[in-house]
Amino acid sequence: MATTRMRVNSNAQVFHRVAASNDMAVHDVGTTDSRVSGLSGSGASFELESDTDVTYSTSHQVVDDSEGTIGSGAIADFIHIKNTGFTSSDKTTAVADDSYITIGVGGTFTNGGFSLSAGEAICLHGLGTSSNNLSELYIDSSVAATYVEIVYL
Repeated sequence: MATTRMRVNSNAQVFHRVAASNDMAVHDVGTTDSRVSGLSGSGASFELESDTDVTYSTSHQVVDDSEGTIGSGAIADFIHIKNTGFTSSDKTTAVADDSYITIGVGGTFTNGGFSLSAGEAICLHGLGTSSNNLSELYIDSSVAATYVEIVYL
């Protein structure tokens, strides 16, 4: 019998970005600072469902600078949120490089949460009773319009 599982990995790399100059392109160089070298995280594999027939839900939306709930719907196993870095679902117009979205967990962002810059994503699982429904997660953008992709189960 098959099961549906999820594999989650995390790590971080710190580097220096060297600006373009004359005939040298922009490039990234790893740091030699030992305190930020090897920031490897962890990996885990866990069961989502005991079968192979799983229906995922989505809440893709354009988010503005007004904080509001992500939507309504139970989050049983995980939620994946991605700041696409674009203003709409057609992904033709990019948002400003320094823009971001904020996610409030268990209520508004002032109660605690995190930010995602353009192109960043996060996967949360094992949510508690104060944050296991889309109505308990708040979202807004630092700019007028940011397209956000959300998948949950």
